[in-house]
Amino acid sequence: NTIAMWRFIKYPISLIILGTVLTSCFQSDYTKLVKSELGKGIRKDSILFGINFGETKKVFFDKCLALNHQHLVTEGPNSGSIQYIFEDSVVHKRPTEIKLIFVPTYDGDDKVAEMTLEFTYSGWAPWNRQYQSDSLEVKALKLLKVWYGGNEFITAKISDKDVPIKLDGNRRLLVYKKDEKTVGVKVQDILHPMFKHTM
Repeated sequence: NTIAMWRFIKYPISLIILGTVLTSCFQSDYTKLVKSELGKGIRKDSILFGINFGETKKVFFDKCLALNHQHLVTEGPNSGSIQYIFEDSVVHKRPTEIKLIFVPTYDGDDKVAEMTLEFTYSGWAPWNRQYQSDSLEVKALKLLKVWYGGNEFITAKISDKDVPIKLDGNRRLLVYKKDEKTVGVKVQDILHPMFKHTM
C-alpha cells in the first residue's frame, strides 16, 4: 500500500518540484536584470509627452492642458484620463489610426508613480480580425520599443499568464491584453515604494 501510494503521488510531486525549479530560474534571471539595470545608477523617469514619474497631479494636468492647446490630446472617456489619436506608419505597413488612452496612478503625495496606457484600433469591430487585441499586441510591442528604446521585452509569468516585460533602469513596462479590443501597458517606477515588492 505504501509503495502504491508513493507511485500515485510521486508524479505530482515531481511536477511541483520542476515548477519550483523553473520559477526559481526565471526569478533569478529577472533579479539579475533588475540588479544590472539599477546598478547603472541611471533613472528613467520619462513616460510620454514630457510627463515624468514623481510629478504632481497639478503638473500632469498643466502639461496635458498645454498638449490640448496644441491639438495633440483631448479629455479621455473616464475621469482623469487623456486621449491621444495618432496614425502609425512605423510598425504598420499602411498608415493605421490608433487610439491611446492614458491615465496616471498617484501615490499618497499626489505624485505620479505609474501610468496606464490603453491602445485600441480606431477601426476596431468584433468581426474585423486584423484589429483584435491579439494583432494589436504584436504591433504595440514593436511601437513601444521604438518609443522607449533600450532593452528588449522579456516574458514573465504573472497570475499564470505570460506577460511581456521591459525594464530600463527604474522604468518597467508590463504589457497585457485587457480584452479582445484593448492592449494595456503599465509604466511603473520600480524604485517607488508602491512597486518595490514586485522587484
